[in-house]
Amino acid sequence: MTLRRPSCLLLPFYCDGYELDVAAQHVEKTKQVLERCGAEVEVSPLICSADEAEKAAAQYNAANYDLAVLFPATWSEPRLACLAARAFFGKPILVWCVGQFSHKGETLEMSSLPASAALRGSLQEMGVPCEWMSYLPDEGLSGANEKKLRALLAAARAIRLLAHTRMMFFGHNFNGITSAGFDLSVLRRRFGTEIWTTDGSELIARMNAVTDEAYREAESLVSAKLRGDPGGKRDAIIRMTAALRGYVREYGLHAVNMRCHTEFSQTFGLTGCLPLSLLGDEVITSCEADVPVTLTQLLLHYLADANSAYVDLRLLEDGCVKVGACGMAPCSLCMGACAKVGGEGGYLTNTSFFKPGKLTLARLLKFPGGRLALHRAAGTATGEMAPLREMGCAVYPMTQISLDTPIAAFSEYLGGNHYALVYAEVEDALRLFAKYTDIEIM
Repeated sequence: MTLRRPSCLLLPFYCDGYELDVAAQHVEKTKQVLERCGAEVEVSPLICSADEAEKAAAQYNAANYDLAVLFPATWSEPRLACLAARAFFGKPILVWCVGQFSHKGETLEMSSLPASAALRGSLQEMGVPCEWMSYLPDEGLSGANEKKLRALLAAARAIRLLAHTRMMFFGHNFNGITSAGFDLSVLRRRFGTEIWTTDGSELIARMNAVTDEAYREAESLVSAKLRGDPGGKRDAIIRMTAALRGYVREYGLHAVNMRCHTEFSQTFGLTGCLPLSLLGDEVITSCEADVPVTLTQLLLHYLADANSAYVDLRLLEDGCVKVGACGMAPCSLCMGACAKVGGEGGYLTNTSFFKPGKLTLARLLKFPGGRLALHRAAGTATGEMAPLREMGCAVYPMTQISLDTPIAAFSEYLGGNHYALVYAEVEDALRLFAKYTDIEIM
């Protein structure tokens, strides 16, 4: 599930009268800094006139880049950048400049900072959100600026990835209990994310028709990552895994979500917990037809370039929250990196506990009038914990999380029983993502 590198278009600006070779050197150093921070960078020729700015605007398609970097290598009129980058307005933009540098025994500057400040002011007057940074060519980036740049690259990539994301929901159920009453037209307009839905019977039909090759592939995955005896359900687990993987490949899916209860758990006789746990390292997996939590899982995955999972909030205590997904968790996020069989009958679950480590909890919330907010908290998972079991159910994938914020502050904004988690600190990237997508942070 490793993501592609963030993509940048570097638009450098120049004014006659400064040494062209020095300006070109600063452009190259800026490109190298971006690449060291993980970006793929395309650089336009130096832009010195309105005609050159118009040419750049026509040549570079904003849809092909996550981030536009507007770089006045020297003094440059703000209008040139506004002409060249107007297609990027509303997308993540970084206005970047260089400070003083050594040249032929002197400490010099070329009005890069004044030009960037004037440009940023012009963009702000036009209501165009942007970030601003400077660095010293002789010294490179400071630690704080590198952290900010990496966060911006992650946020910019996430925005564009979401616009090309496809989710599929099996046995969808749009009602208040699953918190899935999410206006899909709003989702499409705000993020570009595409949702496919299909009935559970379609999945069962595909399970009965998997090819021998697909069956062998799924059987190999089951043998490698499943621990314990699923009894007479092994064949069905293999077939469901193969069928789900087939949907992922056919539709180019980035996430799958299955509502098990009651069509699968009772009528069919097998929940999706184990197949979804096994596939959770290949594609984002979730359940109960919860659109907001699946979308949040994808967002955390894109920001952190790390796997994400969903959990149920089970218990809030002083200083910690106990969480446990109702039967599934990606194997790579579990202790032992495997799915342990638990339960009986149609309620076979993954009973592996979540691994310890620093993580982020989050959930996308919807309010009247189309307002969106992201409720998040950072914390540390302990891994193993004292047994806590829902009456009549097998042990869930669980962990205890010590939050970095008071429980009272966290619980004030609770917006659902399901939350997404990722083993990464993404606060800076989340805030930048929220800025460019008009989402409130809670």
